Amino acid sequence: MSNSSRQATIVGVYQTTQARRLPGRTSQDLVIEAVKGAIADAGLQPRDVDGAAVDWPGPGGAPRDAENWAMYLKQPLSWCVSHHLLTAGVRGVLEAAAAVEAGLCDVAVVGSGRAGPFSTDGAAPGANMSMEFAEPYGSSVMAQFALVATRHMHEFGTTPEQLAHVAATIRNHGHVNPEAVMFGAGPYTAADVLASPLVATPFHRLDCCLMNEGGAAIVITTAERARDLPRQPVPILGGGMEFFQGNYANPPLYKDLRHLGRDAAARAFAKAGVTAQDIDVFSLYDPVSFEVLRQFEMLGLCAEGEGGAFCAGDRLTLHGSCPTNLDGGMLAGSWTGTAQLTLKVIEAVRQLRRVNGARQVPDAELALASNAGSGAQHVELIMLGRG
Repeated sequence: MSNSSRQATIVGVYQTTQARRLPGRTSQDLVIEAVKGAIADAGLQPRDVDGAAVDWPGPGGAPRDAENWAMYLKQPLSWCVSHHLLTAGVRGVLEAAAAVEAGLCDVAVVGSGRAGPFSTDGAAPGANMSMEFAEPYGSSVMAQFALVATRHMHEFGTTPEQLAHVAATIRNHGHVNPEAVMFGAGPYTAADVLASPLVATPFHRLDCCLMNEGGAAIVITTAERARDLPRQPVPILGGGMEFFQGNYANPPLYKDLRHLGRDAAARAFAKAGVTAQDIDVFSLYDPVSFEVLRQFEMLGLCAEGEGGAFCAGDRLTLHGSCPTNLDGGMLAGSWTGTAQLTLKVIEAVRQLRRVNGARQVPDAELALASNAGSGAQHVELIMLGRG
């Protein structure tokens, strides 16, 4: 980058309470809480914000359009986005980072939240999107990821026990995290996962992520401005995205998606000047247990087909060589529609700030967060450092 003083740096993070139900809360007030909390965490004021990648659930204004935040902040914005998938997680943070580094704005906020609605059976076909050619046939998110996992198991001998081990490990991280929805619900064993009801072969209920309510937000500014703010700065070192087709619109085929995200990871590592082996802590998107082991293959930490064996033992635990989803991830921490995308980045930031107490990776210097995955047919990832 030609101007290091404008390097995009994360200076504020905030997550609301995450729960299966948050009685009396609305999506809008969860987003407002998250935005105000992240700005305060950064040591800034709302008047300092001139860029918004923040969902607008309503009421009032133009639905889902970040331009509405100019009205809430009571000042014009220099930059904003107009799609709800740009208001959360890695994609939103990378978009905001690009805007900051290009000088389109100086302080940007990324955020979203959700308070319901759930479908009558508790499932979320198409992640609550209207998928006219998928939903009538029962093609839920879990079924889409199951197609990829089943083929992987057929080709490489990946076992249900290996998936269950990943699920139990991450759920046990949530079991001891007071902020996780499943705090205190465990501990779990692989046998517990395999004994839970089947949802979509090969996934049992405990292989699948949660559905709940909550919000999250992140503040990004320049490295120069970050030096004067109270929090440990977390510079954005690199990132990458890769898309095959519209998520959940058509069934994912392993032959098309077996290497999805590999090129994005290569771009991110090259930009950051590091390798996968250098990463101290991983915050991987875990809609299902299988996607965690597939992403280790994607990152090149093991060969294709070896993800199940790679994740065995204590490798993913706090004291393992690849500490992963120590907050409980989406399997036990939280899944909220889009805000969980942001929670992946927030956990990485907290690890680099070294504020996570009992789940803190000692001396963490580099963190990687990812979003989406093979079943969704797109991947975004980001590399963060300790400023």
